[in-house]
Amino acid sequence: MMTTAPVCAEIAYVTDQLRLGVHQAADASDRAFTNISSGDRVDILEETNYYAFVKLPDGRKGWVKKNYLLADKPAALIVKEMKRERDDALGQLESLQTSLAAREARVNQMEAEVTDRAAAALAEKEELIALREIRTDLVERLEAYGFSVPGGLFFAGLAASLVIGSLLGWWWLDRRSRARHGGFRIY
Repeated sequence: MMTTAPVCAEIAYVTDQLRLGVHQAADASDRAFTNISSGDRVDILEETNYYAFVKLPDGRKGWVKKNYLLADKPAALIVKEMKRERDDALGQLESLQTSLAAREARVNQMEAEVTDRAAAALAEKEELIALREIRTDLVERLEAYGFSVPGGLFFAGLAASLVIGSLLGWWWLDRRSRARHGGFRIY
């Protein structure tokens, strides 16, 4: 009869383009209770010469023909996984490109701001130079007129001089007139 040797659970895949029946009996003499397809993963629990006792992903156990199981993933499954990874990578690439475009736009905006600020700084520097020249001219003019008397002060001094001069002149004439007339004032 058939000898079964317990084997540690190892992973196997159903080959490409195949629907394999899973049976309760070790010789597949009964009707299959379910089917597995190419790329489905099963755990091999036990093996005979032609059949393997497997555990399905949903937890059920049964017998399948051993020569349709592979230790390596079938090409269709590998291609499917690679396509999914490629699609994920393309999605990430698109996201990164969008992010990069947004960052480049921000960099361009910042460069424009820097250019505008540099132009404003240059204009302010030129204005500062012009103001320094005006200040220098005003300082030179102030030094030239530093000892001169301002107009308002000049006219106030002139008016005071006329008043004082008139008073002194009247006093002087009055004194001379009294000295001539024996101390009497004559009008």
